[in-house]
Amino acid sequence: MSKNPTAIPIHPAPAGTLQIRTAKMRILLSPFGARIRALWLRNDDGTETNIAVGLPDDDAYATHDSYIGAVCGRYANRIANSAYIAPNGDRVTLAANEGPTHLHGGVTGFDRHDWSVVQNTDHEIAFHLESPDGDQGYPGNFAATATYSIVAENRLRLEIKATCDQTCPVNMTSHAYWNLTGRFDKCAALHILEIDADAYLPIDDRLIPLPGRCDLAGTGYDFRNPAVIAQNLLNADQGFDHNFCLNGTRGTLRPIATLSDPDSGRTMKLFSTEAGLQFYLSQHFTNAMKTPDGKSLHKSGGIALEPQTFPDSPNRPDFPSPWLKPGETYRHVIEWEFS
Repeated sequence: MSKNPTAIPIHPAPAGTLQIRTAKMRILLSPFGARIRALWLRNDDGTETNIAVGLPDDDAYATHDSYIGAVCGRYANRIANSAYIAPNGDRVTLAANEGPTHLHGGVTGFDRHDWSVVQNTDHEIAFHLESPDGDQGYPGNFAATATYSIVAENRLRLEIKATCDQTCPVNMTSHAYWNLTGRFDKCAALHILEIDADAYLPIDDRLIPLPGRCDLAGTGYDFRNPAVIAQNLLNADQGFDHNFCLNGTRGTLRPIATLSDPDSGRTMKLFSTEAGLQFYLSQHFTNAMKTPDGKSLHKSGGIALEPQTFPDSPNRPDFPSPWLKPGETYRHVIEWEFS
């Protein structure tokens, strides 16, 4: 089998997908949700392994509504009671889609839209989406661009920019799920994770942050040093769907987490300009959710590492500000480096 990266891909891209590539990796993207459909890493023997959880086609993503691989917005994560008080004192009510909670942008979030393709080269693909005033309850006409680009042979960048003509909370991220083994029908909890954070946000039974921050020391949420997810899970009484309060300066691109698989030797280093990182070990994948090759996803077959601002920040003045004002540009950069 040829090791030539310019040869016909070992796993052809499904219809309707776009791709960018290097000699070491190949990323498949879809305009539906501006999502990562697959990320193939080239092995030493010339074969490829996909490490990004994906479904067979856009219809499957729409049916299962699990945000897999998508860019989420206007506001990723949760807003309590689907409402907030704007800086001018107005109460804004949003679309509720998780009981009383607003999750990942509402009933029809950005993950459920076909984005326009505004750039398409071998090394860069840019998607654009416009959200009108009142969309899911949000004020203002909102415009977003998500640009995927290759910045090194083994490094992928996603730059998200947005503007709005009214003051609006913004929190956008990639909801990719990773499993470095490439076996999405197997549990991902044996991965080793390290997060550059000294505190995390405790949550209530609706996964909304409680007052204050918790020190990681002595808890199952302590990933300051590399730890096996399954081992920490034994002491994590709420499982893993929490925001970690990252060290470093918000707005500065910096390493925030490292995920590794000891069996394959694959490692993914994560970089972001944001203040928080939501770590979620999947618990909702079902047998009805199939990979492109027909295998059922394991309930815990994916790891979501979502850089973002803190959940429910429109209602929490003690959290990093989510407000985007007219004339300003929201910008979030995420990078993934693979080895």
